[in-house]
Parts: sequence; C-alpha cells; structure tokens
Amino acid sequence: MKRLILFFSLCIVFLNAVAKVHLYFHPYKLKKWGITPANYSGITPIGEGLYAVVSDEEDEAGFYVWEIQIDSTTGKLISVQQQGWRGTGYPIDRDAEGIAFCPPRQSVFISGEADQQILEHRLDGNLTGNELRIPDSMTKNNIMSNRGFEALGYDEKRQLFWTTTESNLRKDSTLQLRLQSIGLDLQPRQEIPYKLNPAQSKRKGRDHYHGVVAVTPLQDSTLLILEREAYIAKKYNGSRCWCSLFRFNTMTREKILLNEWKTRFTATNTRFANYEGMCLGPTLTDGRQTIVLVSDSQAGYGRGPWHLKDWLKIIILNF
Repeated sequence: MKRLILFFSLCIVFLNAVAKVHLYFHPYKLKKWGITPANYSGITPIGEGLYAVVSDEEDEAGFYVWEIQIDSTTGKLISVQQQGWRGTGYPIDRDAEGIAFCPPRQSVFISGEADQQILEHRLDGNLTGNELRIPDSMTKNNIMSNRGFEALGYDEKRQLFWTTTESNLRKDSTLQLRLQSIGLDLQPRQEIPYKLNPAQSKRKGRDHYHGVVAVTPLQDSTLLILEREAYIAKKYNGSRCWCSLFRFNTMTREKILLNEWKTRFTATNTRFANYEGMCLGPTLTDGRQTIVLVSDSQAGYGRGPWHLKDWLKIIILNF
C-alpha cells in the first residue's frame, strides 16, 4: 500500500511539473522570409497581425512594420512579411532599444539608450513631440555607460508603461535594478526594486552584457521579464548568450523562472541568438497566450557561414 501511495504521489508531482512547462518552439530564421538583417531590439503588436519593430542602428528615428502570422491552434510561426519602414525623415542617433504600443493614444513609444529618453511616435513614424517623464534618479548622468533603457512595455489593464535600465544605476549595487511605472499622463508613478540573477560567465572576454532587455505586462498585471547575459569571446569563437524568462509580481515582488535557454557561437555552431525584443502575440484558440521574441544579429555581423543570424522565437504560456 505504501508503494502504491508513493507511486500516485510521484505521478501527481510529475503532472504538476508538466502543467508548469512553458512551451517554446525552435527559433525561426527571419532570412527565410526575406527580412533584411538589422539590429532588431524591440517589438510590439499594433493590431491586425501587424508589429512595430525597432532597430538600434538606423539612420533616422522610427520603426519597421512586420506582418506576423501565427497558427491559432499550435502557435507555430507561419510567416513574417516586411511591410516597410516608418520614420521621422531626418537623421537622429538614439540607439533605439524598446518599443511599446499605447492603444488609448494610438501611438508607439520608443526608448533610447543613447539619450535615456522615451519618445512618442505617431503610427506613421513621425514624432509627436511628447515623451515619458523620467525620474531624476534614472536620467542619463545616473546610468552606467551604454546600460540605459532597453526594456519598455505597456499594461493595457492598468494603463501603465513599465521600463527599467539594462543594468544597475551608478549608485546602486551590481544586481539591483529599479522597475519604473509611468502613467497615461506621461508622469512617473511607482518605483519597484528588482534583483537580477547572478551572472553565469566568470570571464569578461571582448565584451560582457548582463541585465534586463525586455519587459512585457500580462493581463493579470504581472510582468514578463527577460534577463539576457551575453559573453563575447575575444576572437568570437566560444561566445555564449543566456536568456532567462521570469514572471514578476509587482505587488508581492515574487519572481518565478518560466524558461531559460542558451545559444553559442563556434566554428561548428552558429546559432548564437541575442534576444532583445519581446511582446505579446495572439491568444490561441484554447486560451493560451503566445509570446514573440526577436534577436539582434548586429546586422548579420560576420562573414560567409560564420555570421550572426536574425531569429524569431515563439513561446506559449501554459498558465
């Protein structure tokens, strides 16, 4: 009898574990659909299967528009079609990283790591002249070099923007970040502490990035937070990128790991993928939520078969 009870207990544990699995499909190469290599760093849905996508090395401020089709039953990617560029029409160097669509204003906001500002664009790409008000503690002179705003998301239910710097502020400890909410009136609201998981790489190499690159609010008012660590080897061979997806409750401060994956770049493995953009995809017919992620290939950096590729990944949430 004891063995039978133990067997059923193990079955229950196994089923609970399976229920908590958050499925994700193998990444899809955007080259398959003729998407031009770029520095894709942020993505947001703007309705009717269209997504606004930012690239951080463009000559002018603005965004691409993609039409993304995802199977409503399986969640698998069907196609990605380039619908053109929508920009300001004049040069501006912002190092655009995050993007969020705001339905009440019918506009998109784009965060810049170079100027540490979050500017509003009309859906035709032009600037409105408005921007999100940033607390004094998060202004440009308070951030670590090239470690400013990467993440930006909009919570439709609570009508709040959410952002944070990629890494800690100068006066904060290494793993300590600050999540900042901003209202529809463009004024700052609540600041919430957020602690990064420790870095996995013990070496710095040519370059090393460790921080939050994307924030996506869910309908239950929790946040999906993508932590990214990239170790770039001195001669590139052996470079690695770790991605960890967390669900963060802004009320209880509970942080739950949903999924994690690692990619690398070697002479025989060129699947290195530096995911920086994340947003909600469509809801499947069974009610599950899809998440869309896009990687930054540094415009296909490298030569011949040894170059970085642009990837798009679909994750299905099972809760």
